[in-house]
Amino acid sequence: MKKVTLLILVVLFGSSALAQKKSKEEVAELMAEDTCECISKKKFDKSDDTEEKEMALGLCLFDSFNKHKSKSRYYSKKTLNDIEEIGEDVGFIMATTCADDFLSIFSSEELVEIVGDDEDEVGLDASTDSVLTIEVELVTMNNDAISYFEAKDDFDKTHIFLITEEFEGYELLKKSNFGKSYTVTFKEVELFDLSEKQYITKKVITKLEEL
Repeated sequence: MKKVTLLILVVLFGSSALAQKKSKEEVAELMAEDTCECISKKKFDKSDDTEEKEMALGLCLFDSFNKHKSKSRYYSKKTLNDIEEIGEDVGFIMATTCADDFLSIFSSEELVEIVGDDEDEVGLDASTDSVLTIEVELVTMNNDAISYFEAKDDFDKTHIFLITEEFEGYELLKKSNFGKSYTVTFKEVELFDLSEKQYITKKVITKLEEL
């Protein structure tokens, strides 16, 4: 009987772990797909009240968030208080995933407000740099001419993040946090590598958040 109970616990724990294996980006895409399908079924046109359309969009997003949040460690920590941030994550994807549905319901001005198209918020020029995120476990840190740290993702792949300026969450980079999981926001930049004699894409951290 004890063996059977142990086996059940192992299966349940394993299933729970697998359920949260998806990345933040993968779950955001799932929510975007759901929300696109949901809003496309609403009987709205551009002349309808903006608040009503935004409320319908919010309800679609909320339903999908509840459905998928447990699939990612990042979103499993989020609550309704974070729905604006979640909406921005999903809104960017929806702008390309279901642009036709959006354009048939919302005006250009309304879309800009929904998607949150403000380059100053991330402090980067979107024309030259892409802001990316990944969930990783901190491994080690090195202070050379340019400081950097190493981290591993859920698939045990090692990533190196350069530190070129002060960033939000920099105080979390300490030995006592090695082995803990975090969300890293970074940009990819082209830097010249003398040993390779060519430009190489490097990851530069812009933000570090606890999961």
